[in-house]
Amino acid sequence: MDDQMDDVMEDLTIEGFTVGPGQRLKTRIPALELADGTLISLPLILINGVRPGPRIYIGAGIHGDEVNSVALVTKALAAVDPGDLAGSIVCVPVQQPLALQADHRLPLAQYLKSPLDQVPADAWTCFPGDANGNIAQVMAARLFGLITQCDVALDVHTPTRGGKYVPIAILPHHGMGTHAKRAEQLAHELGTGWIVRGERGMYVSDGILCVEATRAGVPCFTFEIGEGGRLDLDFVETGAQCVLNLLKGLGMIPGARVEPKVTHVMRDFVGIRATHGGVLVTEVELGQAVSRGERLCRIFDVFGDVVEEVVAPVDGLFVRATTLGTVSRGERVATLGVV
Repeated sequence: MDDQMDDVMEDLTIEGFTVGPGQRLKTRIPALELADGTLISLPLILINGVRPGPRIYIGAGIHGDEVNSVALVTKALAAVDPGDLAGSIVCVPVQQPLALQADHRLPLAQYLKSPLDQVPADAWTCFPGDANGNIAQVMAARLFGLITQCDVALDVHTPTRGGKYVPIAILPHHGMGTHAKRAEQLAHELGTGWIVRGERGMYVSDGILCVEATRAGVPCFTFEIGEGGRLDLDFVETGAQCVLNLLKGLGMIPGARVEPKVTHVMRDFVGIRATHGGVLVTEVELGQAVSRGERLCRIFDVFGDVVEEVVAPVDGLFVRATTLGTVSRGERVATLGVV
């Protein structure tokens, strides 16, 4: 009798909303109040399964030019049948509505209002947040309250405008202990074929969503895919399949995962920046293996003359391309993943 009771799924209650077993709810929760009294709310998708299992947080769109992340998450969850689900899903498909409204990485109207008072401006960088802080900190605190009610978490992104990533899982620092190791296991379940175990840079910095979630005991990693500032249905399809892979790997939904042909585990990113301004022409394919000294792209001046040939400084994998037609000196033109 006790074993039978253990198999009974309980109601899911989040932010005052209760979702029964085998049910789905789309709703909103208040997050911010603007100067004219307008309330900014977070869209919330709650899906409660029919059998006990993990509770996963899935977040997207914390930067307003990451529309691919929003589309792929909602596409994946539309394919989830609550009647076949073990555990539950807590999803915020747009984690910073003000940025999405601005169609920009940051909520510019707020940042430009009084720049010094609005630092930090990027909610993604100031977790666990501060309920009494500025707009970015308040939003981070609101999201962190949802994340810490879950067992594991996934943070979905695209690069900002002018960049395109291979589908890539980027881990919190592996020195963070057992929860970081669990995050790496989850990244393999995602099945992108590309994983970075970095030790430096912004993705492993204090304040980043996946770092602070993992530190709080909720294994989490960053999933980057596609191009910023535009919707690409091929990337949406791939990303949705990856999310479903993760749910299958967690035993939450039935079916076999779609395995990548090979999984590249990289130890670092190497960003390459232009030393001359001009028109950028990239000459290697996204995802391609390149050798040290191999030409990646060329930069032409406005007279049509080549002013720079950009070559790979190390052997690596071409994981992020710059899609801008022009670059200035100092702008990033390519990123390699180093195995």
